[in-house]
Amino acid sequence: MKLSILLLLAFVLSGCATRNDNGCDSTACRPLSDSHHLTIWWPGDMRNGVQDYSQMPVR
Repeated sequence: MKLSILLLLAFVLSGCATRNDNGCDSTACRPLSDSHHLTIWWPGDMRNGVQDYSQMPVR
């Protein structure tokens, strides 16, 4: 009984896990530039891996 509950819980939680490193496919949850960081969004052919943005400090 306890094993089946554990397996069910693991299955449910695995459905909530993200499948990519950036964790967001929507533009609503992407980081924006602010007074301390400039966010650079890279097009698909210029990406280094799965990360589609870089943040650089502003001096």
